[in-house]
Amino acid sequence: MHDDDEGHYEDQFLSRRREFMPWEVKDADRVGQDAIREVLRRHLNAEISPDSYISPDALIFSKPFRLGDRSWIASGAIVRGNTSIGSDSTVNAYAHIAGKVQIGNGVRIASLASIYGFNHGFKRLAVPIYKQKSTSVGVQIGDGVWIGANAVILDGCTIGEHSIVSAGAVVTKSCEPYSIIGGNPARLIRSRKSSLNP
Repeated sequence: MHDDDEGHYEDQFLSRRREFMPWEVKDADRVGQDAIREVLRRHLNAEISPDSYISPDALIFSKPFRLGDRSWIASGAIVRGNTSIGSDSTVNAYAHIAGKVQIGNGVRIASLASIYGFNHGFKRLAVPIYKQKSTSVGVQIGDGVWIGANAVILDGCTIGEHSIVSAGAVVTKSCEPYSIIGGNPARLIRSRKSSLNP
């Protein structure tokens, strides 16, 4: 590898690392964020905190869209529909958020998690599903929730604050605060309050 090639690769390496691991972003790395915020404000009526970070490779099509203080969205994530994300929350690479979704403060959403705040209509047997009107109850994610990799949360669910959704869980029902849930369909494994640790 020649010096020019090595320098080019290093630039790509550091840039891609930043986009996939935006918690490492420093103030000097925020080049382009003003432009991203302005474009999303103009097209999506977005409200984005100036100290949040959105990877240029994230796909944001949510209208309206809100992103709170010190929150970030990593490369490859897709956010569409009507989404609000609070402060100190993170959406990791390739997560997918669609429909009406309200996400609280201090939430961690792992890679490849999917949250769907809508559903296809399917009640009329004589009408193809694609011709039926979609429905949307919405999804609410409480403060301090951790959603594991590859978890799926379906429309109508509320995840109580400080709960943990295990990797690969398929959530079809709401859960109480401080729950640990997992499985398909997800069920209560235990309450975090059962631990003696404060």
